[in-house]
Amino acid sequence: MASGGRRKKRLAEPPVRVDANGAMAATIGLQAGLSPAEIESVADRLRASIARLDAERAEGRRPFLELAAREKELAAVAARAAELRGQIDWCVVVAGDGSTLGNQILRDALAMGRDRPGEGGIGLVFVDGADPGTMRSVLDHVEVQRTLFHVIAGAGESVETLGAFLVLRDRLLRELGAVAYPRHLLLTTDADAGPLRQIVNDEGLHATEFPSGVAGHQAATSPEHLLGAFLLDLDVASFLRGARSMDQRCRTAEPTENPAALLATSYYLLATLHGVQTSVLFGYSDRLGGLAEWWRHFWASTVGKKLEGESSSVSVGLTPVVARGTLDQYTQLQMYLDGPADKVLTFLRVEDSGAPVAIPRSYGDIDDIAYVGGRNLGDLVRLGQQAVECSVARAGRPSLSIELPAVSPHALGQFVRLLESTALLCASLHDVDPQARPGVEGARRLVYGALGKPGFESEAQELRRSLEARDARWVL
Repeated sequence: MASGGRRKKRLAEPPVRVDANGAMAATIGLQAGLSPAEIESVADRLRASIARLDAERAEGRRPFLELAAREKELAAVAARAAELRGQIDWCVVVAGDGSTLGNQILRDALAMGRDRPGEGGIGLVFVDGADPGTMRSVLDHVEVQRTLFHVIAGAGESVETLGAFLVLRDRLLRELGAVAYPRHLLLTTDADAGPLRQIVNDEGLHATEFPSGVAGHQAATSPEHLLGAFLLDLDVASFLRGARSMDQRCRTAEPTENPAALLATSYYLLATLHGVQTSVLFGYSDRLGGLAEWWRHFWASTVGKKLEGESSSVSVGLTPVVARGTLDQYTQLQMYLDGPADKVLTFLRVEDSGAPVAIPRSYGDIDDIAYVGGRNLGDLVRLGQQAVECSVARAGRPSLSIELPAVSPHALGQFVRLLESTALLCASLHDVDPQARPGVEGARRLVYGALGKPGFESEAQELRRSLEARDARWVL
């Protein structure tokens, strides 16, 4: 009976909704808005893209889309977290390439303020890169004897993560000694390759497997990457169920029933037919900051590409920008409404923001204050978003909206899979490879050269020449 009740509850989880009315010609005019004929013009290509993505998944070419269904790994990481609770006060997640973002989505949304221990709970903090100020701050504030350092790096070398790992290992060795220090390290790395795997094998460190063929920014639904969220006792299983439920909607072959297809079509046509160059995600909940940050990483890496033609190259992909409501509606909105008409705003809103925070009826004799009393803070956010959306339409600028039923693990998982699928379909419409990142790899090679890694001598010379070529007249 209990399991049946759980199944019924899962089926009743409300869906994330997409609304494209703000991008349509009927709302904002033919010059900026999309017409039914424009949408119909890419319908066949969109169906082909949906079918191609299904075929790629069957061939194992998009492995990150299968991460949310890995039940065995989910159970193993949950068990590991249960063992660690009570033994540690801190978990420090160290990574680059977006590998911390899944944890940040869940912590920011469901455990705001949990960047420090409290009431028997665990503090979860992140080291994204090699900033010395961040590293000093973390090491100054955590008690190493009560901390687990979770270092995440795949087979590809992230020099920032390697550098951070070496700093942490040295600190642990000095404070805890060679016998005890491995208990405070967990490495998530490639099963067979990479420098961290060699260290795991040589020193017998605890390790979990970085899923093969998955980049860090694609790992938001990887159980191995979500240990920090498990340690906070967040409902990771519901988060992954949400991703799976949205996955079914986004695999629907009929574009008019597929929310990812609606978003991808809108972004593609606005970019190619209406001169839009920037996509602004305007989030109307502070708890969705981690979600917006993840979106920015994933979209830029997946869609921002260069098409090499016979005689020239063409760059495609909307530049992702994050804005925060209601704060930025009084600053950035000025640019979005009166600046260049090359942006689309995507409003991210929440239907149920939880228990209301009432605004007292005070200063009834002051008209400029009294009208606010008797409402609640959620009203100010909801009405502010509606007013901005109306202002955008009035200015003839395109917008879309995505509504979460609540800030819940299930809704967060839905959003992640919705935007993953949207980005893949948009890349397909642009005819670019969503996995390729030649710009990133070029910069990475220059870093290797600058650090003196063998085999990258030409990159070292290129960087040196670049620095030497700077004209002193333009340095003040």
